[in-house]
Amino acid sequence: MSALAAVAWIVILSASGLAEIVWRVGLGGHETVWIAVVQLGALLLLLGLVRTWRAVRRLTAFVSVLAALGGGLVALFLLERATGFTAWADGGPDYQVVPAESALLCLPTLIMLAVALGFGFGRRQLFLVRGDLDAPSRIPGTTRRLGWGRLGPLAMLVFAVPLCVQLALTTHTHSHPLARVAELLPLGVAFAAVNAAQEELRFRAVPLALAVPVVGGERAIWMTATAFGLGHWFGHPNGPSGVGLTLIGGLVLAKAMVETQGLFWPWAIHAAQDVVIFVFLVLAST
Repeated sequence: MSALAAVAWIVILSASGLAEIVWRVGLGGHETVWIAVVQLGALLLLLGLVRTWRAVRRLTAFVSVLAALGGGLVALFLLERATGFTAWADGGPDYQVVPAESALLCLPTLIMLAVALGFGFGRRQLFLVRGDLDAPSRIPGTTRRLGWGRLGPLAMLVFAVPLCVQLALTTHTHSHPLARVAELLPLGVAFAAVNAAQEELRFRAVPLALAVPVVGGERAIWMTATAFGLGHWFGHPNGPSGVGLTLIGGLVLAKAMVETQGLFWPWAIHAAQDVVIFVFLVLAST
């Protein structure tokens, strides 16, 4: 592996949920802002490294956007505690808390996007366009090609099945809130639209746009999918199975983004899964 690729992997892992998993699961620690602060410090050190080491200087924009995201996450963490949001979230129902947290995550995501734009990347480079909705895709392990116009809807259904199984096994659902699902469905659709958009920008569009020209498409896809998977250990779906499921999903979503050169199919496939997640959040409410 080249120095460029090795440093890129160190950067993406430093910005991922790996440190929090090690701290909370491996060492038994509690949720704390200091993990985010340490990650930000590591990213700033890495930024200094790539700016001074000629062999990896092409990673400057990539590290800069991830450091900007890290700074935004620290600021958001402190803001949530200062405003009392954290206290409300600790006792509120997940079907209200999760959409609220997702909306707040738009702030660091927009900071990240602003830094990428500041480096001169345009909308098309950042996948902020619809893209070619029927772009061809090679089915892994075969020579067959299929257009995303057919693959997109198929992916929505294929991923929904294991997601439902994982959520059914990891959440305690009840039958009595079924009527609430229909009542709260508009909130679920809004949550899915917003969450899919901010996560596609944060985990895929911006990192992919800056990493692909430097480390290549296949490596960039694996890097962003790994970060996406690790970021869900404490999310929905959660735990090791949640990480595995979202890592595989991240590979498909990144492949869709690169091949269609746009945001539509990754966003649509992602949003469909988020509707499923919201339904389970309501069913798990008491």
